[in-house]
Amino acid sequence: MFICSMMVVTLTASAQFTEFRSIYSTPQPSYTPSPGYGVPFATYESLQSRQQARPRMQEVTLRGYYKNGNDWYSTPIRVGVIGDEVRLLSAKTQYGWSNCGSKASEVGAWDSEEIRDNFNYKAYTTIYGTIYF
Repeated sequence: MFICSMMVVTLTASAQFTEFRSIYSTPQPSYTPSPGYGVPFATYESLQSRQQARPRMQEVTLRGYYKNGNDWYSTPIRVGVIGDEVRLLSAKTQYGWSNCGSKASEVGAWDSEEIRDNFNYKAYTTIYGTIYF
């Protein structure tokens, strides 16, 4: 019984100098105990706090246009932007949102004049083909 109680006291004494940080908290200066407290405590940091924070994706819902035969049609689309990269995240169908995830590219010289004059980006979907926005 005496040995068990000594183990409990030892564990609680060493645990009071341990600092845990949430991965979502901002970095704060570490606390150093004043002299006389004995062995310095251990600080545990998550690996994510050491890595550089990736930029967040900005999501926008807008209208995308696609051509079927000689007629133009529009549908709501969700577009994600991270830095210089633009992605078509999903397109709305009559049954709901359909995930795409295709990388959008800028409209270029190979596109018709009608497309170059009206749109900046294009992306391919399996449902509608190429969507322009």
